[in-house]
Amino acid sequence: MKRLLPSVFLVFIGCAELPHDLPARPALKAPETATTLSALSNTSADTDIPLLQEHWWTSFGLTNLDRLIETALQDAPDLAAAQARLRTADQAERLARLDAQVHYETDASIAREHLSKNGLFPPPIGGSTFTQTDITENLSYTLDWWGKNRALIQAAGNERQAARDEADAVRQTLAAAVADTYFTWADVEARLAAARALTQSHRKEHALLKARFDLGLDSAQPLIDARKKLDLDEDWTRSLDYLARALRYRMSALIGSDPDHAASLPMPELDARLPALPARLPLDWLARRPDVAALRSQVEAASDRSAAAKADFYPNLDLRMMIGLETLDLSKLFQANSLSASIGPALHLPIFNRQTLSAKLGMREADYAASVAVYNRTILEAARQAADAYALIASLEHRSQAQRLALHETEQTRSLAEQRRQIGLASPLDALEANSAVLAQRMNEIEVQAARLRARVALFKALGGDALHKDPAP
Repeated sequence: MKRLLPSVFLVFIGCAELPHDLPARPALKAPETATTLSALSNTSADTDIPLLQEHWWTSFGLTNLDRLIETALQDAPDLAAAQARLRTADQAERLARLDAQVHYETDASIAREHLSKNGLFPPPIGGSTFTQTDITENLSYTLDWWGKNRALIQAAGNERQAARDEADAVRQTLAAAVADTYFTWADVEARLAAARALTQSHRKEHALLKARFDLGLDSAQPLIDARKKLDLDEDWTRSLDYLARALRYRMSALIGSDPDHAASLPMPELDARLPALPARLPLDWLARRPDVAALRSQVEAASDRSAAAKADFYPNLDLRMMIGLETLDLSKLFQANSLSASIGPALHLPIFNRQTLSAKLGMREADYAASVAVYNRTILEAARQAADAYALIASLEHRSQAQRLALHETEQTRSLAEQRRQIGLASPLDALEANSAVLAQRMNEIEVQAARLRARVALFKALGGDALHKDPAP
């Protein structure tokens, strides 16, 4: 017992005092969304489905969209980069576990050496030339008294989980980008077709007005107005045509292809099912979002690395052993007399290194605070995105109803104008104007329908997509 007391005393006096000026740790936010999302979702939920489909994009019922997303998830560079980061994190965790085990180091050297006659060793050793041969095996093991290695292993594990969640987030972001681009492209293509039909109708109006002007039945003003309509139609058609090409190129890039293959992409469709909305969500839906989950793992990893930095303030003990062969005569290398060995503990006392340790701990605490700040910003933004998507869907439902009514009324007006023209109570010009009004309303309905589909995509992305099907982390 008396022999142990000096060692215990040495350990305690060798501790470095933890700094007292560290700022308080920030708290993780947990925004309340139940009331808001419940009120918004109940206004537009079609059925009481608890969660989204496992692959939410299949709920639109579009085979071409499914194939494009599957291609993107296989070939997109962003996903390949995310998978590479995950493999890096896997190896980092493996290294952390290996560092906590016994360290092995093998050294072998052979050197031809000539000793000075005027040096430390007198002749005949001095002035002689010999060959020094060494083969050693060094073993060391750190007694993890204060949990530093365990904290570093936990940090590496959390960073690996963060990399896995980041890969899931890239997958969800990529799928949402493809779906959003698909419906935007479909919207532009459908409105482009309607715009061309509207241009044809306006050309017929222009031809009719020109004939009336030539006969002296009308002034030049209606003809000028008709020409302005055609100019606007041509400008609008060129703009839509450019947008269609640009969206085709964007889709090609999203699926990992090049512009030369954009022409082979299938034409997008707007004739999609409108997926039902989840009327309720799991309580921890925000934590399940891949990007939020990745940042939470980063926060935990930062906390673990701070704990490892705190462990450096306490003494630690390494067990070291060396065994090897050493000889001046190479022919005697493997003889028993060439054996050399050593074993013993090495005590690390941080008492005189407090300032350096304090700086390192301060950096780790700052990293933790920065991770918490990013997490809090992201989780608030995630809650806002979901609430905004629900509100947009509810607004578009009302707008869609009004648009359908407006289209129905213009179609009735066109039908009446056509009937009046056939019995001679209305001119062909009236029927053409009514037809142009229907085409304009159809373009508005196309835009609203595309907006409804894109709002569904935004909601599915905001809710975390496939993440809602995963079991909560233990």
